[in-house]
Amino acid sequence: MLFRSRYLRFALVPAPRRRKVCAAMSDEPLRGANPWASPGQWFRGTLHAHTTNSDGAMPPTKLVEHYAYAGADFIALTDHWKATGPDEVLGDPGPTVIRGIEVNTENGSTVTGTNYHIVGLGVPHAIPRRTEGNGPAAAQWYLDAIREAGGVSFVAHPYWSGLTLRDFEGLRGYLGLEVWNADTEVHIGRGDSSLLWDDLLSHGHGVLGLGVDDCHRPGYDSVRGWTVVKAPDRSAASLLTAIAAGHFYATAGPEILDVAWEESAGTVTVRCSPVRSVSLIADGTRGARLNAGPFGAAMRASRLRSATNRPEGVIDGELITGAVLHLSGNERYVRVQVEDDRGRRAWTNPIY
Repeated sequence: MLFRSRYLRFALVPAPRRRKVCAAMSDEPLRGANPWASPGQWFRGTLHAHTTNSDGAMPPTKLVEHYAYAGADFIALTDHWKATGPDEVLGDPGPTVIRGIEVNTENGSTVTGTNYHIVGLGVPHAIPRRTEGNGPAAAQWYLDAIREAGGVSFVAHPYWSGLTLRDFEGLRGYLGLEVWNADTEVHIGRGDSSLLWDDLLSHGHGVLGLGVDDCHRPGYDSVRGWTVVKAPDRSAASLLTAIAAGHFYATAGPEILDVAWEESAGTVTVRCSPVRSVSLIADGTRGARLNAGPFGAAMRASRLRSATNRPEGVIDGELITGAVLHLSGNERYVRVQVEDDRGRRAWTNPIY
């Protein structure tokens, strides 16, 4: 269904069978699905984790049990160069297990001399190493190999890898990037790739943002990064279809309970778990933000109000549980970002 107004144009669409990602540069606004307006249930899990099949500290069964104890609904096992899957998990620990893999190009393949790390989900077998060439062409070779195997791919920890806008130019056929990687945050404070993500979005790359642990040592770098998926059920097939359609958000802790648009008012209304700020991130100097606290500083934003026009969603004047964010009308894309009192963030994908 397509809505038009003098403020914005965006589409609310059901989950397609395949989603075109990394769109070509265009003056048109980017469009994405709004999972809060789609049917289904929310499922929380991690899409990047390592076992003793590569450089992780736990065997597959123990790692899945660890995430089951943490309340995860699913986990993707993404060992380096090995497609670890549910057949290596004994019994039924609980969470849905998605077969995955992590591959990488050789050092010296990026602008800064590092390499690309790429995660593939839903691959039925290992991806062979590329023996010739390097650089972005090698990264594209792996992206193509994952797609040809029936999988979904995304770029891992781009901030940690030192990737730049130039490193993404020409890449195609991948879902997005890890906007949050708990392992690289814990190690050297380079887990949040939102600045690069916004740079890509501002330049017309329609990429999505995922939240992951990249767990190697459970208890140290686990249960810190989540992708929350809206799907009909938590089978691997349903989850992968929903992920490919963009029906998810990323979080390091906060919950985003609802995101809704008021077409006539040109607003985005957000409801979430208690946070200290709610932001509407857009290209350039556009955007909006509401901060919690006694004074509730705001830029193009206001507090939630009840049906009787009374302020609501404020907890002891220190935290808020949502905001009404006002669009300027000429954004190329918008996404919502919230931050709680511990500095943990959650990110929606770009909506249009």
